[in-house]
Amino acid sequence: MEIIARNKSIPVKNAERIINEYRIGGPVELDLELIANAEGIIVEETDLGKLLGKITYDSNCGIIKINNRIKGEGQKRFTLAHELGHYFNEYDLKMNPIYRHIDRFSLFNSGKKLEDDANEFAAELLMHKPWFSKYIRDKKLSMELLKEISNQFGVSISAAGFRYAEIGKYPCAIIFSTEGEIKWKAINEYFPFQYIKYKSRVPNESAAADFFAGREMQTCEDLIEAKYWFPEDRKIERGVYLFEQCFSMPGYNSVLTLLWEE
Repeated sequence: MEIIARNKSIPVKNAERIINEYRIGGPVELDLELIANAEGIIVEETDLGKLLGKITYDSNCGIIKINNRIKGEGQKRFTLAHELGHYFNEYDLKMNPIYRHIDRFSLFNSGKKLEDDANEFAAELLMHKPWFSKYIRDKKLSMELLKEISNQFGVSISAAGFRYAEIGKYPCAIIFSTEGEIKWKAINEYFPFQYIKYKSRVPNESAAADFFAGREMQTCEDLIEAKYWFPEDRKIERGVYLFEQCFSMPGYNSVLTLLWEE
């Protein structure tokens, strides 16, 4: 297996190479297990406890195990693509004659290079930029659009939101919170506000707070003052509003929040 020399864009280049080598014309043609098998890797679902997935391989063969307790098919698929990311990004039998890697958590922007690289590979492979850009063209940003992306590309709605924040045509912020705490964010570089403190509480003024308080959560878009989500940004003046729309995930006690400019 030929691997591209490491540089800052290796995950994207590796994903593009796989798409080209296997002549994948779109998301419908993308069969992750077929790619794994072609690389000599078996894929199986099994009970991994609190682990999401794991990969082990040597010079002859390998195995990827995906936790069969994962509820969403989109998350299972992203986990498999993530494990393949470890394989294609880190394949070096001189350094690791027998390679093993386990994944306990599913966090975007974790700050851990190998994990973020594997996520970058998975996002590019599953939601290849040309496919993604073509699909969202002329479509209005909303939580409904993220749901459509999720269905079209076979990923979770949180992965769809993260990808839109990366390469979507409209500046936005995606915030994922669990049990009332912010776990990760994805903010488009052109969005006017950038800083949200990790592990801070969701603002009481947000619809997300209603979900965590056990109240009925509004799911349609609404206006919220920007300073509630970005209290550390001293440049924000009163009367500056953002559109907010939330999507609850009761099985994970989590909420995905989409913010965009008024």
